[in-house]
Amino acid sequence: MIKTISYLGLGTMGSGMAANVLKAGYELTVWNRSTEKCEPFARKGARVAKTPADAVRDVDLIMYSLSNDQAVEEVVFGAEGILSGIKEGQIAIDMSTVLPATSLRELEAYGKRGVDFLDAPVFGSKNESANAKLWIVAAGNKAIFEKVKPVLEHLGQTVHYFGKNGNATAMKLVGNLIVALEMEALAEGLVLAQKAGLDLNTVMEVVNVADFRSPLLVSNGQNILKRDFSTSFALNLMLKDAGLIEKFGESLRSPIPALRVVEKNLVSAVALGFGKENASALIKALEKEASVEVKPRTASKPISSAVSQKQPAIAGR
Repeated sequence: MIKTISYLGLGTMGSGMAANVLKAGYELTVWNRSTEKCEPFARKGARVAKTPADAVRDVDLIMYSLSNDQAVEEVVFGAEGILSGIKEGQIAIDMSTVLPATSLRELEAYGKRGVDFLDAPVFGSKNESANAKLWIVAAGNKAIFEKVKPVLEHLGQTVHYFGKNGNATAMKLVGNLIVALEMEALAEGLVLAQKAGLDLNTVMEVVNVADFRSPLLVSNGQNILKRDFSTSFALNLMLKDAGLIEKFGESLRSPIPALRVVEKNLVSAVALGFGKENASALIKALEKEASVEVKPRTASKPISSAVSQKQPAIAGR
């Protein structure tokens, strides 16, 4: 039975997940590159580790959510990294958005030390992480998955098992491809509607009820109309994920032509200085090209529907 957990990486996603681990009653150790993010957890009784190697000492389960493949390389494989402190019989879970090849490299390294490993990235963003409403996908040994599933259920509203290691990270990239294309479609559609002189509030009413509706389109569309680009998932992280999807698609010789259009606009939006804004700021690159600003002529009307409730800006790290 799992009683002690380490959580490494207390960014937008990791901080919410670590807080829910603590709330669920597990003994928690935390580590983060910038130690000030550990202070709220220390005040609630968590142990603060000095290094990743220190963080994994004497715990049943190690979990981490890191920004990219390079961060995984440093925290897992680097000097004073997880692998230098982990022991046989422990379990490690990588919840980052990385290439499947990175997950398989981790699997091999952990296996040599007698450590079980799952890749378990998440869909959702800041609010879902904080409120234990993430959608979690996991892959690896089924018995180990069943052992850690009660922990994962404290973090998300659903947990999906995908079989062998690497499959969950693959599913995360598949999902993020779909999200990126949705965001591009929303941005192009709203810019076109603005140029056509349509009432944008009425446009969003249709988006909310038509057969192409989705929570992501509705929530981000409403926020764009309010010119609210506060960050749930940063535009520059969406660009990072697009690069991962491109590499993954190329490795499988699977065509992803539409993604390259999205990447072009993401690069443009980041170059314009919007990289730290929400991923929906993708629209600003198209607005500049079209010489318009997507903004209704009258005040936005709230959409009274379950679909209009606060939803993720993108599908997590």
